[in-house]
Amino acid sequence: MLMSSGQGQDRVLDLCLRAGDLMLKHGAETSRVEETIVRVGRASGAKLVHSFVTPTGIFISVGTFGAEKTGLIRIRSTSAINLYKVHEVNDLSRRFERGQLTIDEMFDRLDAIDQAPPHYRIRYQHLAAAMSSGAFTILFGGGWTEFLIGSVCGWLSNTTMEAMHESVPRFLRVFIAALVGVLVAAFSVKSGFSGNLEAAVIGAVIPLVPGLSLTNSIRDLMAGELLSGVARASEATLTAFAIAVAVALVLSFVAVGVEVAP
Repeated sequence: MLMSSGQGQDRVLDLCLRAGDLMLKHGAETSRVEETIVRVGRASGAKLVHSFVTPTGIFISVGTFGAEKTGLIRIRSTSAINLYKVHEVNDLSRRFERGQLTIDEMFDRLDAIDQAPPHYRIRYQHLAAAMSSGAFTILFGGGWTEFLIGSVCGWLSNTTMEAMHESVPRFLRVFIAALVGVLVAAFSVKSGFSGNLEAAVIGAVIPLVPGLSLTNSIRDLMAGELLSGVARASEATLTAFAIAVAVALVLSFVAVGVEVAP
């Protein structure tokens, strides 16, 4: 039994932390992370498994009724959203629970998932951002000209966000990326290439909208994870504020005199 010694408890604790870390930093909601940690811990032979997960940290206690060990890990960045990896770790934990994998195989598989390149190449992600940005310009009353402008601006916003190192605070990255995209949108309208400023600006900022953070916050709140839900909602609000400030600056100093389409 894995939990029969202190060394075994350390291995189980490390495994739980590893699985939880991978899921949380790639965009999983905290309730799912806690569920996965408990599943992995019990499948490893732990009689007691307690987990407390926030968007910035994981706290785990595993052991038997006679002895417990506690560990924690700090999540410094959750910007590398990759729901495919979340799915892989979740599926791996269920296979481990059914006894299809050993603990050594679990460590190897988790390392492979962590080191694997993105399921979709970066250029495809930028292309998807461009297409979705263009589609939203049509949705908000733009024409094919706005579709092209919105696609270019959305692509610029997404590539600018990706180009900045993760050491730069997330909200500053969002602000700069939105500023670049909205500037191009405003200049294109002011130069006469488009007559719908509103649609062009919406296309520029769509890739930066914190949809996943907002969705996860609602799901966490509905699951009773009040701390995580409020934290994620605050993150989404601050991200939206950074976008709004960038748009306001451009409209105030660059797009003066340009009429917004009704």
